[in-house]
Formats: sequence, C-alpha cells, structure tokens
Amino acid sequence: MKSKAIAHQFEFWEYLGEAGNFFRRDGGYSTISAEDFTWPCRIFDLSRPNVKLLKQTIQLKGMPHSVAVEDGDEMGKVLENNGFQMRSVVDGMTLLLKPSMSFSTSRSINRVSNREEIKVFANIASEAFGYTIYPSSLFGLLGANRVQLFMGRYKDDYVSCGILFLDSNKDSGFHMIGLKKDYRGLGLGKAMTSHLLHHAIKNESEQVHLVASKFGSPIYNKLGFLGNGFLKSYQI
Repeated sequence: MKSKAIAHQFEFWEYLGEAGNFFRRDGGYSTISAEDFTWPCRIFDLSRPNVKLLKQTIQLKGMPHSVAVEDGDEMGKVLENNGFQMRSVVDGMTLLLKPSMSFSTSRSINRVSNREEIKVFANIASEAFGYTIYPSSLFGLLGANRVQLFMGRYKDDYVSCGILFLDSNKDSGFHMIGLKKDYRGLGLGKAMTSHLLHHAIKNESEQVHLVASKFGSPIYNKLGFLGNGFLKSYQI
C-alpha cells in the first residue's frame, strides 16, 4: 500500500499530464512526457509491466528514462534484476493540520493567472531546480480548480515559486517550491511555504503532503512534517 505522500505525488503527475495532454496509461504503468523529454518526464505507478519490453522501449528513446517506484515495492527489485540502477531517493513527508494552526500570507506572493505569468514561473523554476521547464508543460493548469500556482516578489522581481494541488482525498500537496539562487537566505522560501500552508487550510485539508530531497527534508521537519515513505528513481 502506497504512503499517502507518494500516492499524492503520483496523482499530481497524472493530473498534470492529463491537463497538458502528455499522460498515458498502458502496459502496466503510467507515463508523463513533456516537450523534449524535459520536466515532467517520468514512468510511474508500475503494476506488473513487461519490464524487458519497457527497457527496450526506453533504450530506443521512445519513453522517459526515469522510473519512479516507492521504497518497498517489489517492482524496485524487478527493475534492478533487469539492469536498472537506482539514481536517487526523495522523502515522502506529511503534515497533519490542526484547527489551532494558522499561517501567514504575503502580499508579495501572487497567484499565476495567465500565460505570460506562466512563462515567468517556468523561468524561476528552471533556475531554481537546474533543469529546463517549458511553459507549455504548465499551460494546461491555468484555470484548473484543483491547482494553484504562485510566484513571490522580492523588490521589483519575481524570484520564488510554488504549486498547491488538491488531491481526490481532499489532501493538499506542495510542489515545485523554488527560489532563484541569488535570493536564497532571505526567508523567501519560508514565506512561500507559509503562504501555501495558509491556502491548504482554506482547502479544508486535514493533511499536507510533499516529497523532499535529503537537503530539504530537515527544513520541513522543523515545520512539523513527518516522514511518510520514500520514492526511488531508477534509470537504465
């Protein structure tokens, strides 16, 4: 059984792919593949696929090269037995929201509402995470009732970003919380997280989920997030 944090991540990928028309489900797995195999580009939610055929298809460059599997899923061992190597692990994390909790918002953080702002958002995220994010992969989220994209200003420039997603369990999740490199250490990432938590409460969510790197997880631990599974990425 998937952890709630990992299940939320898979649902977000599917929602994002369907909104952008780059999601498909066949052969016992789900695939999202944006333009030029940039973000988001992932195989996930494996259910006893033909791994040898999957491997051949990836090697022919007809599929994303990264396969996401929850820690403890037997498919991880199957992938390893077929030549896949584990490349990274991220922590699933969950925060239980309580009625007594409140979080501050910022007038410097605005919701993204049009394609030009999507382009700015994608530029911030690309710099923050170090890989290309095309605006086209996010256009489908404009006007979506379960997703909110936010950008934060510092003085006259937008420098931070974050996404809030409401899943089918009415849990909220944080995605792509990032900051341009030159603006780190100013509390802007913390402000974005607080802003998203405020809106998670407005969603009437009882839980908030995210996945975090080994560098990010201590930060979220301090905010009360607890470990909720691990997500491994494999490549051939």
